Parts: sequence; C-alpha cells; structure tokens
Amino acid sequence: MAAEHRTYAASRPKSAVRRIETDVVPVGAAVHPQSRDLIAFWERHSGNGRLLGRANLPCRETAPLLPNVFVLERIDRDGEDWRLRVVGTHLTCWLDFDPTGLSISGLYHSAYVAHNAGVYRMVTEERRPHVTHGRIHGVDRDFLQLEFVHLPMEGTGPDDILLLGCISIFENLPQL
Repeated sequence: MAAEHRTYAASRPKSAVRRIETDVVPVGAAVHPQSRDLIAFWERHSGNGRLLGRANLPCRETAPLLPNVFVLERIDRDGEDWRLRVVGTHLTCWLDFDPTGLSISGLYHSAYVAHNAGVYRMVTEERRPHVTHGRIHGVDRDFLQLEFVHLPMEGTGPDDILLLGCISIFENLPQL
C-alpha cells in the first residue's frame, strides 16, 4: 500500500510559511547531470538573438527535468521582488510545501531577498546562465549539497524575460 504524502502546506495553516536562507557560492559551470541536461536543452532552443521560450518548456524532451524546475517572474519594474510561477513536484515534496505563487519576499528570510533578487536581475538582464553550489536553510534539508542553475527565458515575447531555474541534489557525495 502506498503511503500518502502530506505536504507542509496541508499540515499547517497557510500563514505558517517557512523562511528560507540560501548559502551558495558561484561556480564556473554545472557539474550535476540534471543541471547540465537543462542547460543543454536551453542552449539548443536559444539562438539567433532569442532565448528559450516559455512555450517550449513543457515537452517530451524536458519531462525528466520538470520535477526539479522552477520559474520566476518579476513582480516590480526594478526587479526587487520575484514570484514563483511554477515549482516542480520534486521540489515541492522536498520543501514539504508548495511555494507556487509566493514572492521571494514572502519565502526568503528578509536578509536574503535583496541578494537573490540581484542574482535574478543579473541573469535576466545580462541574459546569461548563473550556477551556484550550496545549501538551503530553513526547510530541514540543510544537510543536502545542492546545485542551482538560473537561466533567462522568454515569457510572452523577447521583452518579457523570466528566470528558469533548477535545483539538483548531489546524492551520496562527501560534504563539500
């Protein structure tokens, strides 16, 4: 008999959102196979002055990657706050709640919002990938070593730039 998965959101009031803290460092390139697969897909579908389009994301080719993918959109013109439009099922299970629809100001601890918003602005304005390694604190998974990939992606057109992200978990590796 399969065990029913109860999420954090289902077991706690919606007002009891955990605050996430990020502890990451930039790295030159992705090393996790899942991260590299997402970057390769992004590169195949970007070119001729255009980025991967949001409409190209849910497809057979990306099906194995989607559970670990998230998409962020700017809430304000200056990019000081961002909203999670999509959060993959593996990430919601791993977090033990579904942050879809939350802003980073509502999800991250206040001391981490400006830094993360700055990274998202850099990725979308410079239209280039950004990869980091590290941990997330505040979700009882801070023992996991993670790789974060941030990629610019077109939304409704070339002037509507979203952030496509992926969190890959390094399993069975010594702690870095």
